[in-house]
Amino acid sequence: MSMLAVFVQVEPARLAEIIEDPERITELFDSDESAGGLSRGPLAQAGPVGETTELLQRTPKILAASMAMMDPAMRERLKERLAAAGINTDAMTAGGKDADALLKLMRERGQALAAMVGSQQSAKPPGDSGKARQGSKISLDKAWHGVHYLLCGDIEPGSAIPSQAVMGGVEVGEDLGYGPARYFEAGEVNQIAHALSAASLETEMIARFDPAQMTSLGIYPGGWKAGDVDWLMEEFRRLRKFYEDASAAKLAIVTSLE
Repeated sequence: MSMLAVFVQVEPARLAEIIEDPERITELFDSDESAGGLSRGPLAQAGPVGETTELLQRTPKILAASMAMMDPAMRERLKERLAAAGINTDAMTAGGKDADALLKLMRERGQALAAMVGSQQSAKPPGDSGKARQGSKISLDKAWHGVHYLLCGDIEPGSAIPSQAVMGGVEVGEDLGYGPARYFEAGEVNQIAHALSAASLETEMIARFDPAQMTSLGIYPGGWKAGDVDWLMEEFRRLRKFYEDASAAKLAIVTSLE
């Protein structure tokens, strides 16, 4: 079960509607154009019913393997969320009630999400797809945590503007699996765009790249190698361009880990 970071450009008026009605956050990550989209995980990716069932049965082990590669703070937050749902992550791979509870949670999440999307689509006026007020969408795939680390040298976001670009923002809506979505208003997007364009930033980021240190700290997805710096810098440049474009268009940005 991979953790992917998705970013969506949104008009300020639409962001205000989502803040007012947080359930509408799913509209941003549902579309067929989604770069990773809300259609994530075994339930969404499976095809035939038998294949879906098989993937669901493997989910506890997949989740455990993914959690093992997370940094400790992120792993503890996820364990706390699952514990609140009655799931002991230390016992779920052995089967029994904890594995059953995880599968039940995933089924319920998938069913609730499908119902929510269906009701939202049926409630839209004819010809209103909602896309007119939504800009571009990108995914940093599994590079998100590495890019964040190179931007600031920390596991978690801090007060410095560059450290906010990937993992910062104001939370909105319910937990989507790895926490709620987060948003940056247009003014904040402008500040981040300027910070990411600093002349010395790329040099600083490359200097921070240390495969052994990053693996030791649990920077996702782990197993860092010398050549990975090129991948991370390429993804950073895509993210910088995304913020620059949003800033030029005076758009807000909503992001989610999925």
